[in-house]
Amino acid sequence: MKTVAAGDTIYIANKPAPALNVLYGQTNASSFLGSIATVGSNELGNTPASSYTYALPGRLAGLNVNQTSGFYTPLTGSLTSKDIFIGNIPNNTSGAGPTDNTEFNIQLRGHNASAGQSPIVVVDGVQREFYSLDPENIASVSVLKDALSTILLGQNSARGALIVTTKQPVTGAPRVAFTAETGVQKPVQLPKPLPAYQYAYLLNEALLNDNKTPAYTAADFAAYRDQSDPVGHPDVNWYNTILRDQASLNRYNLSVTGGGATARYVIGLNYMNQNGLFVESDSNSYNTNAQLKRYMINSRIDIDVNKNFNVGVQLFGRLQDGTQPGATTATILQGLLTTPNNAYPVYNPNGSFGGSANYTQNLLAQTISSGYMADHLRDVMVNLDLNYKLDNWVKGWWAKAKGNVSVQEASNQDRSKQAPVFSQSISNAGDTAYHRYGSTINQVNNFTNTSWARYRFVQLSTGYNRQFGDHNIAAMLLFDQKNVLLNYDIPSALTNFAGKAAYNYADKYFVEGALNYSGYNRYAPGNQYGLFYAGGAGWNMAKESWMRATSNWLNQLKWRVTYGRTGNANVDNYGYFIWRQFYTQVAGTYPIGSNYPNGAGLGEQGVPGSQVLANVSATWEKADKLNAGVDMAFFNNRLLLTADYYHERYFDVMQTRGRNIALIGSTYPVENIGIDLYEGGELSLTYQDRIGSLNYFVTGNAAIQQSKVIFMDEQYQAYPWNVHTGHPVGQRYGLIADGLLQTGADAAAAATIAGYTPHAGDIKYKDLNNDHVIDQFDVAPIGKERPLIYYGVTAGFDYKGIEASILLQGVANRENYVGSNALDAGFQGQNNGYSQAYIQSLGRWIPETATTALYPRLTAGGNGYNYAPLFQSSSYFLRNGNYLRVKNVAIGYNLPYAWIRKLRLRGIKVFANAQNLFTHSAYKGVDPEVPFPAYPLQKVINTGITVKL
Repeated sequence: MKTVAAGDTIYIANKPAPALNVLYGQTNASSFLGSIATVGSNELGNTPASSYTYALPGRLAGLNVNQTSGFYTPLTGSLTSKDIFIGNIPNNTSGAGPTDNTEFNIQLRGHNASAGQSPIVVVDGVQREFYSLDPENIASVSVLKDALSTILLGQNSARGALIVTTKQPVTGAPRVAFTAETGVQKPVQLPKPLPAYQYAYLLNEALLNDNKTPAYTAADFAAYRDQSDPVGHPDVNWYNTILRDQASLNRYNLSVTGGGATARYVIGLNYMNQNGLFVESDSNSYNTNAQLKRYMINSRIDIDVNKNFNVGVQLFGRLQDGTQPGATTATILQGLLTTPNNAYPVYNPNGSFGGSANYTQNLLAQTISSGYMADHLRDVMVNLDLNYKLDNWVKGWWAKAKGNVSVQEASNQDRSKQAPVFSQSISNAGDTAYHRYGSTINQVNNFTNTSWARYRFVQLSTGYNRQFGDHNIAAMLLFDQKNVLLNYDIPSALTNFAGKAAYNYADKYFVEGALNYSGYNRYAPGNQYGLFYAGGAGWNMAKESWMRATSNWLNQLKWRVTYGRTGNANVDNYGYFIWRQFYTQVAGTYPIGSNYPNGAGLGEQGVPGSQVLANVSATWEKADKLNAGVDMAFFNNRLLLTADYYHERYFDVMQTRGRNIALIGSTYPVENIGIDLYEGGELSLTYQDRIGSLNYFVTGNAAIQQSKVIFMDEQYQAYPWNVHTGHPVGQRYGLIADGLLQTGADAAAAATIAGYTPHAGDIKYKDLNNDHVIDQFDVAPIGKERPLIYYGVTAGFDYKGIEASILLQGVANRENYVGSNALDAGFQGQNNGYSQAYIQSLGRWIPETATTALYPRLTAGGNGYNYAPLFQSSSYFLRNGNYLRVKNVAIGYNLPYAWIRKLRLRGIKVFANAQNLFTHSAYKGVDPEVPFPAYPLQKVINTGITVKL
């Protein structure tokens, strides 16, 4: 055993641990039969970000963490008691509880997060949608993927689980650690708008293509080129005008832990300040930039009342404040995407904001002179854990109780205003006049509650763990109930009565089974509870006597399989108490038996009209999940391999019947009718070793995913290519493009959409049924139906206090659709004018580039034939979505103990890390994850120091 002096590190990633953090406890890694992937505190701490979610992409096999925005999205909207009592149906997700994840789409094994299939988040044994915990306070994040591992979740067991375990108290003298970090954020990729003269030239070309009069003359072109008339012929790069090159990110963390044999404690304090990219004005006394400030405390104390009884108390608190311009970030970024460089000048000569009849809002005015919006989030959570060993009665018997109460409140302060814009005109006589557009709106001061929630979680469990020679027995009975009171809604309650038992012989043969009788009160009475089950078996072949000859190089060869019936109670995504019938009245919507406002009854209101038909038979979605895997370790655990195959059949999926007829005059309800199939495989491979003082590792993971619609009650389709059943879940459908029409003769001979005459340079669509008409009968699956592949590779080392690591993350076999994006479809209609065009438009079809053009001919004001044929997608605008990112790079240096011992310090570490440092993507037009006008993905370069006392 090597003694490690202060300041030294031994850093070997993914070393098998004696215990795994699983659902509601820990288990021995050697006896675990399910599918799990884990990321530890080292990897989490190397990520310069506002939440631990940023550290997950590329690290956990089977978990696809796709970023959708580069910045926190503020809460908006208002909430009053009228949302319930004046007849409005509440938000569909009323029973689910709020989430602080606004930047990521999290998918486990290909399941759709937007359909309520994202993993359940469990933080220290409590189900809460917490994503904004500071990575410095987290010990590990694990994802549980199979039925046996998640069966204790009952009606939510099909979704998988994200297990977040915070750092626990450490016995000994007080240990203090302080970390300060400061970073610079820069957009990974921004659109490249055309300068005014190119825009004007191409818009004229588009107008001529549409047989319209050109908008610009030769004199206009000259003025745009020499910029001799910046007011009448402006050329404003709005991206450079309202966005800064970089923004700051600062984080500070203070942790204290210690204690003796009786009591132990840990306290973590965090502060984060993340600034946005918008420019600001010194004339404002308040912040108008996008900004996120967060203060958090996470503390725990464990007390051994006696040798058998332990009490744990955990307190979590969060104060979070976000701001954005009064015009809102989303509105500004959408305007930035569509406003041409020549729309109007930033300022007029008299200092007023430029604008026009078509552009009554000035982008800079919206950024710095529209006031601000502020949102505030407050969280308090208290956990109480009671653990009792009952060995005095029966050796190996134990009992536990967990209680959780938490409160969350979110509010919004509207201090917005609006400035008018002016357009300058000069008469023939040389007189200058200004024409006003838009309105002056004085600054308001509105304060609204956007949401509030009360959580209660109670769990009681008892179990028995005992070893008799080579025989190991474990059993557990569990009851828990999670209650969520969201806004003014009726509380939701999810209840589980579960039991689990496991047996293994000599850590060689394993068997485990579980049952869960689980209920949810959002279903109709009498239809709220169901039975869920799972089982598994394993065999560590390496422990067989006839394998002893391999013991010098084979440490583990464990085969394992699990199977179970799981559930997904996502009824709240499809309606509010969908088993009750709602009716529409003049004053609102009322369920049967409700009291009407002002004492009005049905006779006074008239004959009610029904809304969506009630479905009293609605129940949870179900999934039969099979997982088979192998864990292998070679050469004294230097080489580790884990492989999994899964086959998951989802049925009773909530869908609306396609064959319904409209005779009854009401909307049909969602029903449990769909059947989907998901299958795939995952592989993790690690090599780690030590040469003298050098520790190093390389680890890689990959996941391949595919799905298929088995049944969806599809309407009769005239042709086989119109059929959706049998294709991947979420498959895109549209018209199949066959290049571009190159000549007038090609256009005359082409099949066409009714009401449109094709021209050379338009897209040529395949007429699948050969009727010379492009219509709904020519719609087919578009894109390649190949399994998606997600992968990540991490490598690192440490040597005499120096440590470094790199993470590469990527996706293969993916396609992105760009036809609906203004970057690829210039000159679309905008405020009675024509929107911005980008460098993509330079690749349009013209006779000279007929064989190399990347886009159809230009048109102005929108062309439904090329860009939205029959309101469908087109295969022409599918682009290769593969990418490889240098997701994270980190380097650090732990100062030698000889240097710092005189300061009475345990250690000093200086470090630097970076996120999203470089991206290689097949399609260069937009970022492969976060296309504009979403807040752009950020490249972060960060430095910091950690001091340990």
